[in-house]
Amino acid sequence: MVRRRTHDFEVCVGPVQSIKTMRLIAEEFNWSCKRLEGSRLVDRFAIIMPMAQATRTLTLQITNGPFAGLELSAWAETRGSSGAINVVSWTLPQGIQHPPNRDLIILWASKCDRCPWQWTFGERSKIGGLLPVWRRAKKKFANLGLNVGKRGWPISEEMVPTFDVFEEEE
Repeated sequence: MVRRRTHDFEVCVGPVQSIKTMRLIAEEFNWSCKRLEGSRLVDRFAIIMPMAQATRTLTLQITNGPFAGLELSAWAETRGSSGAINVVSWTLPQGIQHPPNRDLIILWASKCDRCPWQWTFGERSKIGGLLPVWRRAKKKFANLGLNVGKRGWPISEEMVPTFDVFEEEE
């Protein structure tokens, strides 16, 4: 069976902050990386009809180390009339089920300035409080093994992968 390589997570952390957090992790482990900017088409719903719209993407590519070939892309898309939903897309060479890949995403989430799956009331109200995005985001992070409950943030020290995990892969 072919493993899906790209995994999209809706997060409350902005695209710039998402890429910055990954860049700091890469610098911490001395991995070289390359920054790319681009655009992609996203759907925006106007009343009942979807309209294609381009949005700016930021991408960080890991070029060496145990995660060579990994890409993290981030963008913000407006799906309704106002408010943007931030999306991070992980392109993982061996899929998300590969334990070091899961550990890297957990490490990234732990280093974010705020809880990536928990939007403020104002953000939810502006975008749409009943969207399935909120539950779907929590579910994806819970599938990685994170505690997404009220006491789940900040991520406990036992959950954060250690430096040894990434040393073994080289």
